[in-house]
Amino acid sequence: MSVNRRKFIETSGKALAGTFLLPHAALSAIKEPNNGMQTDALKSVKAIAPKRILLRSAWAVSNIGDIGHTPGTLHILEEHLPDAEVTLWPVIINAEVESMLLRRFPKLKIIKGNLTSGEGAPLNPDILQAFEQTDFFLYNSGMHFNYGLFNYEWNGLMGLMSQFFICQKLGKPYGMFGHSFDLWAQPSPYVFASVLNKAAFIYCRDGESLKYIKENGIKAPVMEFGPDGCFGIDTLDEQKGSAYLKTNGLKENDFMALIIRSYTPKPEATANNKDKLNPYQPTPEQQELDRARFAKINALVTAWVRQTKKKVLLAPEAFKEITAAKALVYDQQPDDVKPYLVHRHEFWNADEALSVYKRARVVMGMEPHSLIMALAVGVPVIHTCPFSFGKKGWMFRDIGLPEWLFDIDKDDTATMQQALFHIHNNHTAARNKAAKAMQFVKQRQKDAMQVLKLSIK
Repeated sequence: MSVNRRKFIETSGKALAGTFLLPHAALSAIKEPNNGMQTDALKSVKAIAPKRILLRSAWAVSNIGDIGHTPGTLHILEEHLPDAEVTLWPVIINAEVESMLLRRFPKLKIIKGNLTSGEGAPLNPDILQAFEQTDFFLYNSGMHFNYGLFNYEWNGLMGLMSQFFICQKLGKPYGMFGHSFDLWAQPSPYVFASVLNKAAFIYCRDGESLKYIKENGIKAPVMEFGPDGCFGIDTLDEQKGSAYLKTNGLKENDFMALIIRSYTPKPEATANNKDKLNPYQPTPEQQELDRARFAKINALVTAWVRQTKKKVLLAPEAFKEITAAKALVYDQQPDDVKPYLVHRHEFWNADEALSVYKRARVVMGMEPHSLIMALAVGVPVIHTCPFSFGKKGWMFRDIGLPEWLFDIDKDDTATMQQALFHIHNNHTAARNKAAKAMQFVKQRQKDAMQVLKLSIK
């Protein structure tokens, strides 16, 4: 499960190291669209054939957010484009995630493989055929269109962009669904513009990202706020979820789930790791940020337990945070609080997590996607957001929940504690508030899918 969630940047660009455009040999293998007159028979066939969507998603299996985007967006597509033929092109998928998807979406087609097999190699014919046969290339939610936020791997960036260059060569429309845009160090704005300006639409999952791309001169036909695809998730594993709750004495509507985010390395990291947000050796500044942040988190946990006598589940959104949650939260709690803490020491799939979150009284977290999942099943949330990890936290403000969004580096513990206990003490009203936010989310999903319908050739 400890797969690098950013590995897709490397794997999708193996044959494109250091280049702006695809190699001439690869480009020459791509057939240009037929711009001549179509026969009436061909037009008739195209009119009645189901629309085909190639969905690029499934970024990793070591983070339930990176897993959850896929079933969420598939559900949205199923609801609003029920006749569409969707093919998933995953970046990283395992048997467990694939089984979950096919149980919920039995008509789903999955095509696997990298764009190329290595440097200088020709394009993967199966992937190329998928591009040629699709009517629309939909790039799912994430924060991939950044340069300088995680690292400065130019070759990987070019590999990412190559997917859209192929669409341009083939005359295939494409769009971005629920993205954050955080940092475009030079000279990346020129590359991003060459792709984003030709998109049919760009849906930003937070308003700050929408401002950012506008400030950088991006002018796609449709650029709007569009919530993260994970909001559409409805995949449950009630058997596993119920069993876990029973084993650990977690009663429905009687515990808080806590999700953390830290400047700690991933288990597979080496000294050559260049991921600035998951550093092999955190800088003194990052260490101080973690110290200050977790002082607040621990104070909130202690207050929750002592005042409510209810349990806290230390739930992992990312595999790497399992160890960190033990060291930074569980081990720091007073002896009278520790018996109320449940530290989940195994990673899980998104469906089991959703079944557990569904039964929480509140979900509080430093990461957004567990909170998105909680809202999707009607559970109130508190986002103690470390904005140094990106703009995406602003989405909670943008869907109508500004009272539940906090900047953990600026807001004091007392303010966050007041919001947490307001939810606890006014739980019916809080659930109604969560439901109202989801109504807005669903309307934006519907609007975006209408634009997608109109964009499909």
